[in-house]
Amino acid sequence: MKKSELYWKELHIGSIVETNWDMRSSGDISFKFDYLAEPSENKHLADYIKFSIKYSILLGEGVEEDDMYLAEQEEETTFLDLTIDTTDWFIVNEKGEKKIILCLIFHEDDEITWMTDPKYF
Repeated sequence: MKKSELYWKELHIGSIVETNWDMRSSGDISFKFDYLAEPSENKHLADYIKFSIKYSILLGEGVEEDDMYLAEQEEETTFLDLTIDTTDWFIVNEKGEKKIILCLIFHEDDEITWMTDPKYF
């Protein structure tokens, strides 16, 4: 199993153990900061992680993505700086190699899904 460290900009989010790889990679994360803490010094990021978990739960329950988008559109737009066209998310593997990642989704039970950006291999 591959191990990596997840970062947003220079903030160390946590350690990832990759458990599956296909078109997307997935694994388990051990968070380095408590995103549930009130107040968090990284409130915007913590709110995004909570939003992402809620989003993944709805997907898992079979709610159509288009329906979620309409219901969550206003909330989702507050996180565009963390999700759309950003190269601020990256992982560093055990060899110290940095890879930009996209489409990051946090799930309940400390699971995570991501894609490596092919432009930055």
